[in-house]
Amino acid sequence: MEEERRKSARIKKVLVVRYGYGIDKDGKKWDVTAIRDIGDRGMQIATIKHFNNGEVLNFVIKIPFKPFQWIEFDGKIVGSEELKTPLDHSVAGTYLTRVEFLDLKEDLKELLHAYVDWFLSQRGGER
Repeated sequence: MEEERRKSARIKKVLVVRYGYGIDKDGKKWDVTAIRDIGDRGMQIATIKHFNNGEVLNFVIKIPFKPFQWIEFDGKIVGSEELKTPLDHSVAGTYLTRVEFLDLKEDLKELLHAYVDWFLSQRGGER
């Protein structure tokens, strides 16, 4: 079994996130996807394209603790690999992309940390 390298807990909780990336110097393309897991330092999402390590994307997310507020932040890509089936077949056009949060405001860090802790404390909370 692979040793856990993360510095903080992550939870497997599906949340909706919008992500924006540059398509040219004049604009940004926005897509919507599901978060596969999230912690107070990063997340893994499904994307429709491969992103290069170090690329910075913009994100907008709703956390259940604040259901009427969209939270905006930036994240750096730390990995993007094509999704594979259990039989190691590629799922065309889908990538698992790992994101490290950049310069989160302290209140957002606290919100994410509180949400992760709350989720883990609930019956059925899965790491």
